[in-house]
Amino acid sequence: MLTRYDTATINKFSVDSQTGFLHVKDVPIARVGVFPYVDKSGKFTMEAKLPDDLLNDSAVESANSKPVTDDHPQEAVNTTNTSRYMKGFTANNAHVDGDKLKVDMTITDSALIKEIQGGKQELSIGFQTEVVPVKGEFKGMAYDSAQKNIQINHVAVVKRGRAGHSVRLTGDSAEMVIDNSQEKGTSMETTKIRLDGADVTVATNDADTILKLDAANKENNSKIAKLNAQIKELEAERDKLKGGADANKKALDEAKAKNDSLEKELADAKKKYEGDALDEEITKRMDLINEVKPFVGDSFEFSGKSPKEMKVEAIKSVNNSIDLDDKSDDYIDAYFDSIVANSKPSGVVGYPGVEKKDNVDNPRNALSNLYYENNKRNAERGEN
Repeated sequence: MLTRYDTATINKFSVDSQTGFLHVKDVPIARVGVFPYVDKSGKFTMEAKLPDDLLNDSAVESANSKPVTDDHPQEAVNTTNTSRYMKGFTANNAHVDGDKLKVDMTITDSALIKEIQGGKQELSIGFQTEVVPVKGEFKGMAYDSAQKNIQINHVAVVKRGRAGHSVRLTGDSAEMVIDNSQEKGTSMETTKIRLDGADVTVATNDADTILKLDAANKENNSKIAKLNAQIKELEAERDKLKGGADANKKALDEAKAKNDSLEKELADAKKKYEGDALDEEITKRMDLINEVKPFVGDSFEFSGKSPKEMKVEAIKSVNNSIDLDDKSDDYIDAYFDSIVANSKPSGVVGYPGVEKKDNVDNPRNALSNLYYENNKRNAERGEN
């Protein structure tokens, strides 16, 4: 029997006014389909979750009255450990809706309820299954094996990354194998760089990237200043031309058009490069770089690469025979999440995500916080 995980997102919930319990209704926790998996040896295969195996009475009933946990425990949940792990429970109304398995659930733990209300809103179901090597095709997707005798053990509330795919209330899905292999942790070398008049400690390998981002930010601020100056000049020209009345109407219109265009360009530049938008852009890209780097190596040139291009390079580094030319973005996201999940330490761990950052006024402080959180995550994974 192998351990598998499906994921879902909590985006519709209510709180009982009397008990304070949090209720989630009609959550789709799995669906039929063909999905990429990675085994202990690192080999990728396509496994099918077929209607007869997922939507049969036994599999559906296994979702009833099961524990809800805060992240995945390191062992299966049973009567000997519910006091440590159980933070709620699923209802007794598991049912089939189209090609999906759905169920209601209740969260009873106050700490977990606060986490959910604060943004920790994804689910990952842990279940046992037998993988039978049988080739076939389902809805145009070829598979190498099929999951049989599916039995759900628990539902975990977990954090996931910005680009992960999941069984959402809209119906997308993906499932992953959590490998049982151990991976020895490595320490991260750090260095200090000067950002906006302050020393910031960052990973040595990422120092050049951060400095480039800082330089790009300064360049964009310079562009914004120039745009402001041009707008003032055009406004002065516009005011001057207004005095010419009808004789200068054409020139006035041209100046106004240029002014409007520059104002829009300024607004777009500010939206893209100032404040929280810059922090978010830097955070997302650096998180993805940190995920891709273990696969492509330190010599890989990330500059100019889109998120999709980086994920494709990571996938090909572990499976250079795969053809991704005609694959959808969802397929590439699923494959990439699979190799990342396989590279993590052993145990029932679910899908870790990016922790929510405190808002800061200074973007440089946000960069410092980013690397602090990155080191913290690596420590939790056993990599420091």
